[in-house]
Amino acid sequence: MKRMERYESKEITQMCKMIAAVGLVVGISLFLLSFVANAYNKDFFLTIISLGVIGASMFMFGFGTFLGILMETYGNSKTSV
Repeated sequence: MKRMERYESKEITQMCKMIAAVGLVVGISLFLLSFVANAYNKDFFLTIISLGVIGASMFMFGFGTFLGILMETYGNSKTSV
């Protein structure tokens, strides 16, 4: 029976950093586009969406960092006992 491999805490942190970076770039580009597209952005729809994407990216980065620190701490406490 093959054992399932675990993700290392650095891999999870790195993956969440990359996802957050892509979301941040998309959010900022949409935010800048919302200033140019005046006819499309009557109700500030594009601005609201871009701020939502930026907020979700920040949350993803924080959650990934927390998860990485938690796994690293759990791994250190397990090996020290």
